Amino acid sequence: MITLKRAKFESIAKLTMPEFFDTKNVVETELLDDWEKYAYHPDKPLTLDRVMDILEEQNDILLLYHFIPSKAILCSRSCCGISNPKMERMIKITATTDDRGLCDTIHLTIYNSLEIMLGDIINERKRMLMRYNFGFDESYCKFLSFAS
Repeated sequence: MITLKRAKFESIAKLTMPEFFDTKNVVETELLDDWEKYAYHPDKPLTLDRVMDILEEQNDILLLYHFIPSKAILCSRSCCGISNPKMERMIKITATTDDRGLCDTIHLTIYNSLEIMLGDIINERKRMLMRYNFGFDESYCKFLSFAS
């Protein structure tokens, strides 16, 4: 089922980020009152560098983090982009590499309120700090300055 928020998002995203969202291979992973989560499977897997390039090309997306746990391995590298809270849409886009160093899934979260989005970003930061001792402080503070 395509929700109104997803349809509205995709109408723009398929034009601005076609490598991510111009696909028919989409899995609805969670639909709650607070957010909608989807997994998009691009037709062609992307490198993490390409994912970051696409996110950085977007005027309303802030790259929250780019994480490489070890230069020795290709898997588990990840990045996260979030929409500027002053913009109309409230989204988070994440990607993680597989064993080949490619991203074959783009995760999208569409939030229903700024409060829920802020809470999720705070929890993401706590999770990254606990798991990897990685806090993305600079971009986190920049995001909070946009939100206030």
